[in-house]
Amino acid sequence: MIRYLIAVFIFAFAGTFANGQSVGAIAPLAAVVPQSKAEFPGKPELLRRIGLYEAAARKAETAHTDRKSLVKIYANLGGLYEDAAMYPKAEDAMLRAISLLRAGPQDELAEEIGHLAVLHVAMGELREAERNQMEALAIRESVGDPTGIALTWNDLADLYIKNRQYKKALDYAQRAMDVLADRPDLSTSDRIAVRQTLAFALCGVGNCEKAIPLLKDALELSKSSFGADSLPVGIDEYLLGYAYWQSGNLHDAAEWMGQGIARMKVDLGWGHTIYVNALRQYAKFLQKTGQTEAAASADIEVHQAEALVDARSFTKRPDTFRSTE
Repeated sequence: MIRYLIAVFIFAFAGTFANGQSVGAIAPLAAVVPQSKAEFPGKPELLRRIGLYEAAARKAETAHTDRKSLVKIYANLGGLYEDAAMYPKAEDAMLRAISLLRAGPQDELAEEIGHLAVLHVAMGELREAERNQMEALAIRESVGDPTGIALTWNDLADLYIKNRQYKKALDYAQRAMDVLADRPDLSTSDRIAVRQTLAFALCGVGNCEKAIPLLKDALELSKSSFGADSLPVGIDEYLLGYAYWQSGNLHDAAEWMGQGIARMKVDLGWGHTIYVNALRQYAKFLQKTGQTEAAASADIEVHQAEALVDARSFTKRPDTFRSTE
């Protein structure tokens, strides 16, 4: 499980950039995929893994397993639920992990609270997400973790992008970039993420032209780390195309968004929230650029993907995770 497996790539269309184009609150995409060349698991595989962890959680609770093991189970299960867009279940699992970590390692506690904040953004609970991130930041500061502090700044920038507070987002994103951009001990996913966050904060204040080199850099990092035909590369291609759209370069926007959406479909086309929302935004681009037939086709695919989603998976909460200590 990587830092934030789904992050906030939800294209919720919550605001507008300076040029008036409709935008989603696009937070970093690097965290969407594992730090390996392995592809994102399909829905059957995700459900299989979830079933295994659910069984492990039940067994561990019954056997009164030690806290460290329980934390690992619930943190991983929360991430898997999040990957599958089962947000209420993810929230319950993460809260269980957090309750177990209150008296444990504070760096792990801050990490899990930050993860919960990302989930709350995906759920549209922005005030709760900000409260979570501020708590995580306070913990990082109390233990003197400069890398963790900078990562939390980046997460706060994502949140403020989502909340259309672009100047505030830019301040946090730049601070995070200054600390994290070239740290050799930082994961590739996080190095990509800070570039993406700063890029979209810049777009938010009307400087998409300055964002494009950052997104090109993120794309090259993805290629070198994950492979040219990987899901991270497809996501980065889409984001680069999106930035070109926002800067008014429709030709390059069409090329990069088209390549990116095609690659994302390979791993996420089964109806994952990331792909469906990106495709919905791509359909708007196609419509605005006069490609009405292609836009209609994309809209049909969006509706078909949405029809495949089991709505019960978004609402049902497992009673197992309601206990706290």
